[in-house]
Amino acid sequence: MSAGHLIVRQLEAEGVQRIYTVPGESFLDVLDGLYDSPIHSVVCRQEGGAGYAALAEARLTNRPGIAMVTRGPGASNAMISIHTAHQDATALVLFVGLIPTEQRGREAFQEFDPHAWFGSTAKKVLILDHPDSAARIVADALHTAASGRPGPVVVGLPEDTLLEQTASAPVPPRPLPAPVPAPQEIAALEAAVASAQRPLLVVGGQGWTDQASTALADWAQARGVGIVADFRAHDAVDHAHGTFLGPLGYSSFAGTREALADADLQILVGCVRGDIMTGSYAFGTEPSHTIVAGPDPDAHGHFGPLDQQIVATPQTLAAALAAGRGQTTETAPEAAAAPAAAAPAGDAAGTGQSEPAGASAAWYQPYRQRYTDWRTTVVGAERSEEFLDRDRAYRDAADVLPRDVVVTYGAGNYSAWALRYWPLQGPGSVAAPRNGAMGMGMPAAVAAKLALPDRPVIALAGDGCFLMNGQEFATAVHEGLNLTIIVDDNTVYGTIVGHQVREYPGRPSATTFTNPDFAALADSYGGRGFSVTRTEDFVPMLQEAMAHDGPALLHIRTDPEVRLPRT
Repeated sequence: MSAGHLIVRQLEAEGVQRIYTVPGESFLDVLDGLYDSPIHSVVCRQEGGAGYAALAEARLTNRPGIAMVTRGPGASNAMISIHTAHQDATALVLFVGLIPTEQRGREAFQEFDPHAWFGSTAKKVLILDHPDSAARIVADALHTAASGRPGPVVVGLPEDTLLEQTASAPVPPRPLPAPVPAPQEIAALEAAVASAQRPLLVVGGQGWTDQASTALADWAQARGVGIVADFRAHDAVDHAHGTFLGPLGYSSFAGTREALADADLQILVGCVRGDIMTGSYAFGTEPSHTIVAGPDPDAHGHFGPLDQQIVATPQTLAAALAAGRGQTTETAPEAAAAPAAAAPAGDAAGTGQSEPAGASAAWYQPYRQRYTDWRTTVVGAERSEEFLDRDRAYRDAADVLPRDVVVTYGAGNYSAWALRYWPLQGPGSVAAPRNGAMGMGMPAAVAAKLALPDRPVIALAGDGCFLMNGQEFATAVHEGLNLTIIVDDNTVYGTIVGHQVREYPGRPSATTFTNPDFAALADSYGGRGFSVTRTEDFVPMLQEAMAHDGPALLHIRTDPEVRLPRT
């Protein structure tokens, strides 16, 4: 077969279900191989949208996302997804068509150097220079993207090499390492928890499953350990769990940040202590003891003290803790299932023993209560009758949203209302960029509904955010996807305006624009558009949009002077 067809056969062997693409003449033979393939080719409207969709699928499924784009302009458009996957530590494989091999170095049409463009950001850049290497390179790319600290891999596909015939066949997928903590490492962790007064789990990163999430949360509750989440990883733990104190990062609750600063033991699982969770290293950077447990042996991006490092995934760490490895007399294995709420006064968080010198569940309970009150309470009155009151609208919507809703969004202050008022049930419930990239919400919603078809999907976007990749609404229409997007229209780049108000008061510049009628735009694409002008109409219209058989869009007009929820 041709090398292009072998690439498709290898993707099938790897279990790939979908690729997101904007087609190009430089990889026609791969597209031909996809013609007879069970792999679903999702045709996107811009390469940035294709990359974002692939990244979102990886985030929600813990499998590498696959995007395919053409040389030069296509690759440049897709670069935003490479940077996002790099900073977000998300497994993404980007296949890029290239000029014929013999034309390299001649400034040929759409020529570029993949190593020079992507080498500082991707984990690896591979070029298919021999047809017999096609299957091996694909297997290598997917393995590299998903192993260790996940990230992006770029595979260059010269047009002429794809057409060459090869006798090679698909190769077995390379198994991913699943590092298991040693008993002495778990014993040291348990000992650190037993001696701490205010132990805290910080959860984040990739690789979370329902089983790992529940096991770690129950383990924490039995030992008096509170839980906070890293920025835009707030679906790692079910928000209903009594240990959860909220997510860190932009638009986070003050009490959540105080809990991080108050903790004398930080156990970071799947993530490291970075700038966003600590307010640019302003708080929570010097606990008495720090443990980092994650798949990256280099602990990339970690700041501040590090007393113990455990190379493990969330799954293998949760399994080791649930198995009671390294248990002490204060942490019997049966204690992991005992809820802290059942503990009598003086009891060690439900273990049936007197409280030793370590933590008490009571230390984090005031933070939990404050977070719960903040998340469920609207403060103050509506500021303006002219615009929709997002505090009231999003708070009321929280009462009717399905428990298993998946929320996607890009970057911008508009996400703060959902972050505050909408609870999430656990892993696979949110896909949003951690690197502050705009435009992800719409293409991520497409991927979310394709990857998780039985779950309701709501995308959030500011007006500026939507108009960066809103054309992927047409992709949702083409695919017949039941999803809803809420477009927050305040006619400004609100986050930047906030910075200008603080740094250059009275001198707004280059942050205003004129918008289309977003509801009419959705109708023109073949979806359903709703214009929400009154706060009391938000919830019923949202329910109607979610019940619509196909893509729907809610256009809400909001006050450009209001940039965050009321506090």
